[in-house]
Amino acid sequence: MLAVLLTAVLLVSSPAVAESDTIPAPPFTLKSLEGGDRSLKDYRGSYLLLNFWATWCGPCKIEMPSLEALHRRFQSENLTVLGVSNDPFGERVVEPFMKAYNLTFPVLLDPKQEISKQYGVHSLPTSFLIDPEGRILGVLAGAEDWSKPETIAYFMDLLDVQQGAPLKSSTSGP
Repeated sequence: MLAVLLTAVLLVSSPAVAESDTIPAPPFTLKSLEGGDRSLKDYRGSYLLLNFWATWCGPCKIEMPSLEALHRRFQSENLTVLGVSNDPFGERVVEPFMKAYNLTFPVLLDPKQEISKQYGVHSLPTSFLIDPEGRILGVLAGAEDWSKPETIAYFMDLLDVQQGAPLKSSTSGP
């Protein structure tokens, strides 16, 4: 399934594709599980893997450990893994889920699925890769194993991380 996302990324990021052919990510502002509001513009300047999910979604539960592994691997690089929960009960169910699964990536709450609708999300999980300028590079519907070696290699190449190079230490959380 990652091949679909990667194909879209390669097509959109190809020099032969004009900037006018790229798709701007719909702007959003949502409540953060950590408190306060966050918007798309808060993530400008870095790659964003925007993952729409819900606590009741079986495939989402399967995907979460590898999504967390991706977050931990690249959190000090130029990639932010950002979850958008579609749970109608919001933080009341999301916070215990995050603790139970030992998830540390940031999560925004979309209980009325307003932003999910703007992004055209019809199934969960669905992930969007957004470039530092706020353009959608690719979309992946369905669960993915984000910790596969070829996936890690893809993100290392995208972020220009040297194989075997030590990761920069993070000053914001575990």
